[in-house]
Amino acid sequence: MSDIAEAILNFEESTPRVVADLGSSSFEIRHIRDDVKERYSDTEFNEAYKLIMANQVTGDDFKQLIEEARYKAQSLIFESVIVFVFPSDRYQAVFASFDYQEDFPAVQLVQQVTEPNSV
Repeated sequence: MSDIAEAILNFEESTPRVVADLGSSSFEIRHIRDDVKERYSDTEFNEAYKLIMANQVTGDDFKQLIEEARYKAQSLIFESVIVFVFPSDRYQAVFASFDYQEDFPAVQLVQQVTEPNSV
């Protein structure tokens, strides 16, 4: 398990829905809540993986546009789910999703995952 995935799973403020290590050509789910597992098929997980990785590739162009070399995390906030993508290496990342509420501690999660001494 990657260090990033482990840090996400050790985040005490909220239990993740899904945590997955994303590689350049495959992914490995490290954690999935039972209620989430029942809701999605392997085909849907594969499609989500392809979409996330396509976004990672185009994200390089965006980073250059705003003159940033690296980002700590990308987040997508939906009505009831918040998603984080933490880059680890070029075209590799860790995906994590959580149930979303307005008081979700997003900054604390990003700090715990990206700053080694924040725990």
